[in-house]
Amino acid sequence: MNDITPVGRITSMLLEAGYRSVSSPLVIGGLRFDFPAALVGTEPSPDLILIADTAFEQEERLVAKLEGAARALDVARSKRPLTVVIAGPRPSPSKLEIMSRVCRVLPTGTVLDNDTDGSLRNWLAVLLPLRLPEANHAPIADALEQVSKLGAGLDKEVAELVIPAKQGTRAVQVQLHKIIDAAVADAYRDGTS
Repeated sequence: MNDITPVGRITSMLLEAGYRSVSSPLVIGGLRFDFPAALVGTEPSPDLILIADTAFEQEERLVAKLEGAARALDVARSKRPLTVVIAGPRPSPSKLEIMSRVCRVLPTGTVLDNDTDGSLRNWLAVLLPLRLPEANHAPIADALEQVSKLGAGLDKEVAELVIPAKQGTRAVQVQLHKIIDAAVADAYRDGTS
């Protein structure tokens, strides 16, 4: 898609992320809803994403359409979460609050043609797959080994928990119980309990 409009750029980014476009106008339970674009996700994010542009639509009309779409989804017993991505001027706080009662609202603000800082990607981050940094293939130090080397500076009880840590959580639990039992026995002998 080579659409350079804000709606087009948002749609393109979501299509690249694996969402599927839904034909327009959107039909839910026999009712038609006219949005500039609509997309659906697949597992694990099966959202129905509606894209609106407040530069060309009044806030009141957008609120009414979103409330209608949310109600139609409820009546149809849809399990899809509803999300609206708003391009254009940010709606008033009162309208945003009303919209957020029926769906997740992601206002993107003004989408610039030269979005070199990735602000659009940041606004849509909750809908996009997580980008992990490339793995560093340098040898990774054993964290437990490093902690055990620092064990000289730790309390005796904490240092005693580091040693069985390599054997797993159960070994640490057993050692912790021994430390607690010893502390209780000492307190009982001292007559402090």
